[in-house]
Amino acid sequence: MRGSHWGRRIDGAAALFVAFGVGLLWGSTRGASAEQDTARVFNSHTGLVFNYVKPGQGPAFESAMTRVSEALAVSEDLERRLQGASWRLYRAEASLDGEVLLYISVLSPVVSGADYWVPDILNEAFPTEVQELYQAYAGAFSDGQILMNLSPVWAP
Repeated sequence: MRGSHWGRRIDGAAALFVAFGVGLLWGSTRGASAEQDTARVFNSHTGLVFNYVKPGQGPAFESAMTRVSEALAVSEDLERRLQGASWRLYRAEASLDGEVLLYISVLSPVVSGADYWVPDILNEAFPTEVQELYQAYAGAFSDGQILMNLSPVWAP
């Protein structure tokens, strides 16, 4: 994954899609992911991760995710490099209620059976920095994450 993939902004039709999805998620399942286990394995072609970040914590979150990108890019593990090649991070242009920032990871195609758990990725690549990186990453969250599996639907 090259640095150019991280920090892109959502625009156009993608913004409408995200706004609709966020509205549904924000109203019905916000914070529900706090009880989820740490595994981040997707079972579909495409995965989405909605990250709700505290106001003012965007730079810390983006910095941690940049390190994730670097970790995946230099990994000796082919599966990790494939994860990096198909992982894109977007930031919504407008904040949500309470000035919460929304970051969306789009994983397409998903690497079958691969775990996308950020702390493990950071620990594999940066074991001496993982505590600091994890604190920045975890400390940035407002209401955690929501994971979604998406399957393509072909129009008739």
